[in-house]
Amino acid sequence: MLRRLAQTYSRALTTAGLVALLALWSVWLLLPESRLGTSLVRASYDWAQTFGASGALTNSPVVIVYLDLDSHLHEKQSPAEPWSRALHAKLLQRLTTAGAKAVAFDIVFGEPGADAVADRDLADAMRANGHVVLAAEISRSSRDTQKAEGISSLQLSLPAKTFLDAAATWGVANARVDDDFVVRQHFHGLPDQDQPSLTLATAKLLGISATNSATPQWVRYYGGALTVPHVSYSSALHPDEVGDEFFRDKIVFIGARPMAGTFRERKDEFRNPLSAWGDKELFMPAVEVHATQLLNLLRGDTLHRWPPFAEPLLLTVTAALFGWVLFYFRPLKATGVALVGELVVFGAVAFVLPAQKIWFPWLLISAVQIPVALAGSVLFQSLEWIRQKRKLEAQRLADEAKIHEQAALIEKAQDAILVQDLSGNLVYANPSAERLYGWSTAELQSDGALQKIIVPSKTMFAEACKVALTTGEWLGELEQTTRAGRKLTVESRCTLIKDERGQPKSLLFINTNVTEKKRLEAEFFRAQRMESIGALAGGMAHDLNNALSPILMGLQLLQKQHQGDDTQRMLGVMETNTHRGADMVKQLLLFSRGRDSEKEPLSLGNPVREMERIVRQTFPKSINVAALVPADLWPVFGNATQLHQVLLNLCVNARDAMPAGGELTLAADNVDLNAAEAQQIPNGKPGRFVMLLVSDTGTGISAEILPRIFEPFFTTKPVGQGTGLGLSTTVRIVNQHGGFLNVKSEPDHGTTFEIYLPCATIEPTPEARRESVMPTSRGHGELILLVDDEQAVREMVSLTLVEQGYRVLTAANGANAISMFDQQAEAIRLVILDTEMPVMDGAATLTALRARAAKLPVLMMSGEVDLETVTQAKDHAGTTILRKPFQLHELLRRVAGKLQTNSPPTRS
Repeated sequence: MLRRLAQTYSRALTTAGLVALLALWSVWLLLPESRLGTSLVRASYDWAQTFGASGALTNSPVVIVYLDLDSHLHEKQSPAEPWSRALHAKLLQRLTTAGAKAVAFDIVFGEPGADAVADRDLADAMRANGHVVLAAEISRSSRDTQKAEGISSLQLSLPAKTFLDAAATWGVANARVDDDFVVRQHFHGLPDQDQPSLTLATAKLLGISATNSATPQWVRYYGGALTVPHVSYSSALHPDEVGDEFFRDKIVFIGARPMAGTFRERKDEFRNPLSAWGDKELFMPAVEVHATQLLNLLRGDTLHRWPPFAEPLLLTVTAALFGWVLFYFRPLKATGVALVGELVVFGAVAFVLPAQKIWFPWLLISAVQIPVALAGSVLFQSLEWIRQKRKLEAQRLADEAKIHEQAALIEKAQDAILVQDLSGNLVYANPSAERLYGWSTAELQSDGALQKIIVPSKTMFAEACKVALTTGEWLGELEQTTRAGRKLTVESRCTLIKDERGQPKSLLFINTNVTEKKRLEAEFFRAQRMESIGALAGGMAHDLNNALSPILMGLQLLQKQHQGDDTQRMLGVMETNTHRGADMVKQLLLFSRGRDSEKEPLSLGNPVREMERIVRQTFPKSINVAALVPADLWPVFGNATQLHQVLLNLCVNARDAMPAGGELTLAADNVDLNAAEAQQIPNGKPGRFVMLLVSDTGTGISAEILPRIFEPFFTTKPVGQGTGLGLSTTVRIVNQHGGFLNVKSEPDHGTTFEIYLPCATIEPTPEARRESVMPTSRGHGELILLVDDEQAVREMVSLTLVEQGYRVLTAANGANAISMFDQQAEAIRLVILDTEMPVMDGAATLTALRARAAKLPVLMMSGEVDLETVTQAKDHAGTTILRKPFQLHELLRRVAGKLQTNSPPTRS
């Protein structure tokens, strides 16, 4: 009890001493002898101005005409010479005509001018106006009129008598300037000599209530420099630049806007308090100070300061308040209380100046009293804290030892850490183990959850424990399961932990989940297999096209020779399937190289009906199929082979989902989606689409699996019965066609896939390759050199050309072709050249032929889809590319065209 009373007495004594010192120091700062106090008092005035600043004034009763640099240049007046009084007379006449209420010149017309006529005109203009106020100036160079006793002894520079008699009144154009070049107090003139200031003289002329006493009045500024409405002198002279309404019923101040480059060169300029603490080089002209002071009188905005006895009393009260309050809070709370106190002071300033037009040295409170009181509180509380710290040191060391022990167990918190005693009971599991397996630590320890985790590899887990007990450590992979039944693969490290006597105590397991890593490795190996298949497909494409070419040409020759309906129908079916095989080869090659297939306008009715026939012929008879296709189905822009693949993938999945049979529905329909309907479909967008629908009555898809069905390599089929690429390929093809897909499924209620493909604006046209009409033009014995390594191609092409009236030489490779060409170069009119050949390929053969006959017509045949191997051939003029397999009429048309447009070759 005595100890607590001693502490309370010590705090009270310390607080009282601080309050007394703080109060005395604050009052001393108010004295002029205190340089710091003077700066804070002035800053209190300057910064308080920001609470009442309004920026540029609107509808101001006072305006300014500036004699600025532009005016000097426009009116051809030298900045070093007085302005022409003829121009002053002209401006005054303009202001009189515009209806200005009064005109105050912040210009001292102390001597008659060189031009007597101009002086007379200016005097007449003053009399005509009747409300002109002229400026007088204290003759001493310094404009410091702060000391009243010095003012009475100074001489005034009055206006010349001519102007003094013509003007309505005059006033002293000096100001009270502090040593930091800021005008803070109103200057009332020289009361002892009954000589008002320029501002006060203007106010009296207009009947504005004002005082010329020595009572301090403080200027209220409205914004930064040049906030009073103003125009340049040159613009004011021209009514077309500044209208009369700018001056009507306004008090116009006319004065200079100095153009000096440094402060030492400045004249008639003062620092604006609103900018003095931000931009110390931002000055405002003296004429704007006079205009601002008159605005204060007009608007009743003159500021006042509290009486001399009130400010020390206020500082003493606030010193006691903050001194006592802050000492009873800890440093953090004391800081908050100090911030609140600062806000209260700022709020008081913001209210008192605009509303009451009073300012006071509030920065002595904000910048001195509150920080000092807070520092004293923090220092006192810190000393108390140091005394308490020693008592807590021993406890802190004990706690740190415990923390270090726990940190050693959880420093690898990303892995699952388990500690098992030698009896097989789990004694510790870190939070990562709880997240990985789904059981809490209590459940792992009491409910036998550990035995459920190790079920997939129970034997290996027992072996791991045995090895760790024998050798001290075991490393390997374990198959485990979670509470939700999900299978895991973990890299496990089992370490034997011994007690302080070196005896085995427990086993520490650190398990790293590598399930995803294993899955990615499996997918990588699958991708490598798919890449190998793609490379094999690319290598086979050329040979397959070479094999299909003679078949297609032979079928067309047979169609020409046999006219029976049954024969024609059978040959037509064979030709159609040959084309289909060629398209599949082309599609396979493009897929293997990762390129998009060519697209064309087509109707989806044919692929749907064709898929219906395939399903009826190949699927189990327990599956009933129905196809619904309207007659007015819109066309789409797509690749028939790829869309056929989409239908095939979905139908195969539907078949596998109906092992006991069911209903399979294929449909196509026109759909016009609005914005609301499109929002109900993933990635949907409004517009016109053709919808493909594949629906089955199979087992359906569970809600857990549905989000993953489009992932590459994801499949629920047994190993060896699915690659997991069917639906991912379907999505890729639909996206390539600019469409989107929607799936609806419920377990035991079937699955429906809806595929939306954009409607094409071009109607599908019959394919030219399906036409079997032979050209009517025939040859006239022209000699053609045919080069191809495939004997069947050579024979079918040669037979076709000979029947059409051409002569043909055949060569099995490029070297033979060059030899034949050298023997009969003059007779050969055309070369038909394959791109891929042994000994000498097509590109090399073409280069050799061009070296012998630069203008030789060449028709190149290629089984490549993208013609990468004939890129060099494209650079040769007179070379045409013909893709295999081709139709006879296409070959003959190209040959006839080459022979007609090219003249016989000449040797180079």
